Amino acid sequence: MVNWNLIRSNEGNIFSREIRKSIVSFMTMHHPCSVVNSIEKKYNAYKIHLMDGLCLIFDAEGRYVRTN
Repeated sequence: MVNWNLIRSNEGNIFSREIRKSIVSFMTMHHPCSVVNSIEKKYNAYKIHLMDGLCLIFDAEGRYVRTN
């Protein structure tokens, strides 16, 4: 289950309420048991790095773009 309370980023701390609901929904549906290693918030995208090595990329609106 995806459950973030406080996320560390290069810009400081990001609270979970700032993460787009669509990203949380996507993670819950497609990667329910994955562990999030880090989240990068850029001006136009979110990069979510999982412990298994996958990197999920979402646009600024929280829509899934691709997996690296």
